[in-house]
Amino acid sequence: MKRILLLTTLFCANLNLTAARLPETLSDSARFSLITVAPGEFVYSTFGHTALRLKDPASGVDVCFNYGTFDFDQPGFVLKFCQGKLMYMLDIEYYRDFEFGNLYFRRPMIEQMLSLSSEQKAKLYSLLRDNYKQENRFYKYDFFYDNCATRVRDILENTLDGNLSYNTAAAEEGITMRQLLHKYLPAKPWLGFGINLILGIPADKKASVRDYMFLPDYLYLFLGKSATSNGNPVTRQERMIPSGGVYPPLPQGSIITPPLIATILVSLSGMFFLFREKGRKYFDGALWIILGVGGIIIALLWFATDHTATKVNLNLFWMLPTHLALPFLKPSSWKTGYLYFTGVTAALLLAAWYWLPQQLPVEIIPILILITIKTLLIRK
Repeated sequence: MKRILLLTTLFCANLNLTAARLPETLSDSARFSLITVAPGEFVYSTFGHTALRLKDPASGVDVCFNYGTFDFDQPGFVLKFCQGKLMYMLDIEYYRDFEFGNLYFRRPMIEQMLSLSSEQKAKLYSLLRDNYKQENRFYKYDFFYDNCATRVRDILENTLDGNLSYNTAAAEEGITMRQLLHKYLPAKPWLGFGINLILGIPADKKASVRDYMFLPDYLYLFLGKSATSNGNPVTRQERMIPSGGVYPPLPQGSIITPPLIATILVSLSGMFFLFREKGRKYFDGALWIILGVGGIIIALLWFATDHTATKVNLNLFWMLPTHLALPFLKPSSWKTGYLYFTGVTAALLLAAWYWLPQQLPVEIIPILILITIKTLLIRK
């Protein structure tokens, strides 16, 4: 309840700010900085956050430009979120509220001061104010290619007229977009399993230098020690918030993990197959229903949404929506043929595992083995 009250208080404070007028021009003492927020415990905060801070002591302005906000009151919020049509927006909030909210949720921050000339600061300020206009401030969120970090990256590149050479020492050759997510997921095994299950082949694209920066941490790392073509550094100093703070270690993952559940499913299946025919019937029915529901979700994310990363998902070939009907079909040559096709498909996925264009979650290997055995031994 305290967290809900806090968020409500900060939201109301920001409503007051958006009604306030920012100065038309900046003073010579104005400075911009990049704020990188540590990952948090909630799903939405798993990969961190990025914002731009403007502090102008002469005019008393100290605000954050935040591209990672959305309006819960927009019509059809849940449906739009599922369809990939949810509109995110640029919001302006008091820096003190931004800092307090993040530290309250135990999310330290790193602030990098941007080394910009007076003309560049004026240009960046003009771009941000233009972005904040009602007709410009909303955008359709894309997890990999249009989010809070990529928007900041793009506006900084625009400010510097593309005259920017990133420090790419942290880049790894050949890493994919999916693999960039993995370091954030060990402490959240179920979230990691779900993400790997719903992301399709587009997530296995090799990440370019600019692609890395959809993650706030890499935007921070790449901007640090970066420079313009004439050798001028883009950032001049950084500080931890709170002072001396460090990114907290991720908590240990849950004992109940997807591999454990998959192993239990295989063990139960073997037990029912050997000892309890009636129990096997109910177990098989539940298994096919679960796989069918999962297939419906994957199919919808592929065909019925604008999410680019969930297209062309090979997991649909073993989690077919039609599995839902299996528990209710009487034995027939059609059902036998369907099960045989299902088993062959699962076996082929296992055989071609290392050559597939999509990295499937390793947690499904026991399930694929289970499907293969069940469907190819149906006459026994």
